[in-house]
Amino acid sequence: MERPSPLLVAWAGLAGAAWGVGLARLIAESGYVSVLYSSPWAVAGLGALCGLLLALAWARFGWGAAPLAPLVLPLLYATRVATGTVAGAVLVIGSGVLALLLAFERRCPWAIPVVLALSTFGLYVGTMLPSVGQADTLEFQVVVPLLRVAHPTGYPLYILLTHAFTWLPLGNVAWRVSLASAVYATGTVLALYLLMKHLTGRAVVACLAAFAFATSEVFWSQAIVAEVYALHNLLVILSLCLLLAWQGRWRWPILALLTGLSLTNHLTTVLVLPAVALGLLWGRPRLPLKDWALSAGLFLAGLAVYLYIPLRWPAVNRGEWMSLGQFVAHVTGQQFGGAWRWDGWREAVRWRIVGRLLLSAFGWPGVGLALAGLVGWLRRQRKALVLTGVIFLAFLFYGLNYSVPDVSVFLIPAILVLALWIAAGVALLLRVAEGLSRRLPWLAALGIALAALLPFGQLWANLPRVDRSQEAAREAWGRYVLDLPLAPDAVILADVERFAPLAYLNQVEGLRPDLEVVVLGSEELYRAELETRLAAGQPVYLARYLPHLAEYHLRSAGPLAEVSTDPLTEPPVPDHGLDIDLGGMVRLLGFDVDGLDRLPASPLRLTLYWRAAERVPADYVVRLRLVDLSGQVRWQEEGTRPVSGLYPTNAWRAGEIVPDFHELTIPPYLWGGAYRLQVGLFPPFGEEGLPANGGEAWATLTTVAVGTATPPPLQNTLLARLSDDLWLTGSELPTAVTAGSPVDVPLAWRQVGPEPRGSLRLAWVDRQGGTAEVEVAHPLPGSLTGPRQTRHVVVAPQETGTFTLWVGWVAEDGSPVPARCSWLGRLTATCAVGVVQVQPVHEGIADFDGRVLLLSAEVGAEMIDPGGTVPVTLRWRGLQDMEEDYTVTVQLLGPDGRLHGQVDAWPVQGTFPTSQWVPGQVVTDPYQVLLAGDAPPGRYQVVVGWYLLRTMERLPVVNEAGRAIADHAVVGELLVTGP
Repeated sequence: MERPSPLLVAWAGLAGAAWGVGLARLIAESGYVSVLYSSPWAVAGLGALCGLLLALAWARFGWGAAPLAPLVLPLLYATRVATGTVAGAVLVIGSGVLALLLAFERRCPWAIPVVLALSTFGLYVGTMLPSVGQADTLEFQVVVPLLRVAHPTGYPLYILLTHAFTWLPLGNVAWRVSLASAVYATGTVLALYLLMKHLTGRAVVACLAAFAFATSEVFWSQAIVAEVYALHNLLVILSLCLLLAWQGRWRWPILALLTGLSLTNHLTTVLVLPAVALGLLWGRPRLPLKDWALSAGLFLAGLAVYLYIPLRWPAVNRGEWMSLGQFVAHVTGQQFGGAWRWDGWREAVRWRIVGRLLLSAFGWPGVGLALAGLVGWLRRQRKALVLTGVIFLAFLFYGLNYSVPDVSVFLIPAILVLALWIAAGVALLLRVAEGLSRRLPWLAALGIALAALLPFGQLWANLPRVDRSQEAAREAWGRYVLDLPLAPDAVILADVERFAPLAYLNQVEGLRPDLEVVVLGSEELYRAELETRLAAGQPVYLARYLPHLAEYHLRSAGPLAEVSTDPLTEPPVPDHGLDIDLGGMVRLLGFDVDGLDRLPASPLRLTLYWRAAERVPADYVVRLRLVDLSGQVRWQEEGTRPVSGLYPTNAWRAGEIVPDFHELTIPPYLWGGAYRLQVGLFPPFGEEGLPANGGEAWATLTTVAVGTATPPPLQNTLLARLSDDLWLTGSELPTAVTAGSPVDVPLAWRQVGPEPRGSLRLAWVDRQGGTAEVEVAHPLPGSLTGPRQTRHVVVAPQETGTFTLWVGWVAEDGSPVPARCSWLGRLTATCAVGVVQVQPVHEGIADFDGRVLLLSAEVGAEMIDPGGTVPVTLRWRGLQDMEEDYTVTVQLLGPDGRLHGQVDAWPVQGTFPTSQWVPGQVVTDPYQVLLAGDAPPGRYQVVVGWYLLRTMERLPVVNEAGRAIADHAVVGELLVTGP
């Protein structure tokens, strides 16, 4: 072994010291280690120790200069270029693993694919959906274990292969079906690596580019749920491997079989066929006739998997055999033909949608590297350039013309091709760097380190967006519902959100097999189904919103609404009896409550029993609140109409008893202690409720004991030590607020020592450093041992402009306690929480709960005939990060007070959900609203609103004081003429 030069050993010591400094910050911020957070000497000591150990290792083994370059990447974290402990962990751990791979690249070449496969599979399993999903994911979690037939185009190969995973003795059945996607996706990444290595000759470059594809948001999202796209892309990359990397005699027969099988998994395999044909023409294989016959036979054998559909059809369709016409329509997806437009590529909005989706895969750095790869392949890999280019253009064309909300998943093969080009681009730049190695010997090694930033950056950016490992509440809700004493042989009419857990548990796990769970496509179909079932005497429960039920009587059965033609008049025997008169019109007879002993880990489920003493003339909402023993209101809801919003009080009949279910999730900022649970009836958006027993509007139900639990993380990760033992770890602050409006400021804390004594001080500071408005001190409500959250309401400055919210800790004597706002930062009196833009009171049309601002609305028609289409273009501004995907509803409200046209969708044709919005971003959102053909003439209002499909809860429109004033905004009017 050649003895390393002293200069190389010195470089190893410096690289190790740089890595150690990043490690010091990671330990300080993730473990709340004060000495490494505040002492430069301690940080320098850890860095020196790591540098010494690395220098000794290099002096002993002489691994060369290349592995040292990645070890400087943690300096990005140490210098605050990258922030947050997730980014720090990725840079520290990732750079260490990359350095080891470079050190052992020649001695253990097998280590690179093994590390790639294990890290990718571990990442997918760690973020995988743990239980039942929605939409197509739900369908596959039911179809696969029961070997049924999926929606067109059938996907028989996916069903048969994935069914084997349901035999595993791990997790629940839904998790096992999703696990198959993680396996297919890992195989895709590994095959992509092997092809990249073959085309570039550089294993580490191939590893980094493959991991960049593995951590791209769209592909990652499909690798952790039960879906066909991971398998689809595995088959696409295997086809490319056969076209570009294998020259054996069996290449074409295997490719024929693979193509036939691929078509039975996803029909967009036809977009790969032009590349296969070009590869065949390019190679001009001289195969004997028997090989051509074998290839044709294997292709048909692959297609024969489609026979699963007609053969299985009678078993799942009451013995009815599938006709040839039905089979052709099913496997070709004829029902989706309306989404295809040959001229879609002519529309600028389609280019913007597809361009945004492709750009978001790897960002502008990835685009630049891909373009460099194309240049490099012009001379070295023309066949690869042509074949991958054909596939990219085919899927690009498909995305431009196929107008569906989930178009991003159809673009994954194009993203896969981009990853190939990125690997080629990095390889080209490294060859250039190596050509300059005499003058700049470290340039090539630095190039590897910089290339690693692409997958590393995607990993820490996409992890919080994609992670679904905590989504177990859906199944828990379904189990709760099916454990209720529902009437035997009943039907549950559900929306797509609530249908998912009920259908899975009912059909796959066999809970309440006597019940029938139904999901339909429109309100008209639901209404017809409701009337048919009730006329047949079958019990009917609603798990969805359905308007215009005035002729029926509704009552809660847990979160479901039972629909009946007769009122409930026999008083039940509640667990907790009461007799509270509210305004002489309604009496509260008592309540049942579940979950008191499990707060706040599980929700509090409450059923109120109302009796209408007389016909209630007005519409009232039920409000609940929690009041501490000192009388302070700690939490209050806006209010919901009874029976899940389906049975307003003015529809109750005199003498009718209405069981009314409510589910309360204790907010994370509500600290442990005893609270009084109170209820009242109030007009919507009003403050004057019905007096309870002639007194105030609130009636006390019971005392609730709330324990402590670990709250979910807040959007903005901070780390500031406000006192010796108190750490501020996170916050949420909108990016824009209205002048003078109240602003909710949740803060996250960690206490590592004795309980702090003192209080918080919150202040607004303008750009010039002047204090615009100082809030009174906020005492913390108790011990902060472990992670805790608090919620503070501050008033926005009256002046417009840019302001920073500062927080500080004030001792009991009123003196400020020195704070350290960042790692190794200086001691200051206060720390910045965030920056907001204070806007004029009248900016925009409507503020939806401080989350979304409707800036403008354009209604593209002033007069229209029944059956016509109304174009509506909305411009939104996101005011804060949103974890949920809210749905926009655009409605045409007629002079008769009824809806005669409606479109409900995620923004931008369903392609830009709110969870992907960046605060402050302006989103242009077009709609085409079809007016019903039987719409009466007159003046119509165009109404816009937001709601969360999971709960059907609307985002309220709030005024400048932050009070809810409506649940929609009127954005225009139009005149409907007579027929």
